Amino acid sequence: MVTLNQHATELVLAMGLGDRLIGSSLLDNDVHPDLKAAYDKVPVLSQKAYPSKESLIGLGPDVLIGGFGPTFSEANGLPPDQLRDAGIGLFTVQCKGQELTLDSLTDTVTALGELFGEPKAAEQLNARLDKQLDAVERQVKGAKPVDVLIFDSGQTAPTVAGGQGLADTLVTTGGGRNVFSDLKSDWGETSWDEVVRRDPDVILVVDYFTAQDTAKAKIKQLRSDPVLRDVTAVKENRFLVVGLTGLGALSPRNPEVADQIADELHPQP
Repeated sequence: MVTLNQHATELVLAMGLGDRLIGSSLLDNDVHPDLKAAYDKVPVLSQKAYPSKESLIGLGPDVLIGGFGPTFSEANGLPPDQLRDAGIGLFTVQCKGQELTLDSLTDTVTALGELFGEPKAAEQLNARLDKQLDAVERQVKGAKPVDVLIFDSGQTAPTVAGGQGLADTLVTTGGGRNVFSDLKSDWGETSWDEVVRRDPDVILVVDYFTAQDTAKAKIKQLRSDPVLRDVTAVKENRFLVVGLTGLGALSPRNPEVADQIADELHPQP
């Protein structure tokens, strides 16, 4: 197998199946510390872009595991028909337009277990992830949801998480309320005036390597924008940085991100 996106790679490694990988590509964040030793044993084909179709065909994997629906596309130089014609199977962790929930994570892990012929590995990972999520749910049970803006990027206009993506689900699981949950997409553009009107208590800043600005630069921008000076999160300096790998894609980090959010919104005494 070859994994083509970080969350796909980390799912396989978290299942203990790194020895089946003959290559990986694309990092959005640093590799999870618990998986770093296993990751270092997998050949890295490319960290900043997808490998070429020719190099993948030459490598001869049985299956390519893509992270997103558009992974296998002409735009990425990975036309699915040509890959299949070369005898390579294709598996996608999550599809374009798919409304993701934490049940989707369970289903994907189960499907990967079937793909690898290792259902027990899938069962064990799902049990660990469920245990982590149960702990988060106990922590926030009965707590009043805290209003959260999930901010990706943007200066003229902000790109934020809407109500149909995994980010919305994880904020809700962590005891928050996405102030743009009524946006009928996973990510979309809004206005700064609308951010002011919705007045989030906390701003979650998405961090990833390919972003134009670092998380630190994004927070500096938000703090210094006079339009936002009366927003509660800005006045109270309540910013939470979360890596895209665990927030925006099905990943073994999802429960950890929910826990990170819960600790910020509803800290334990």
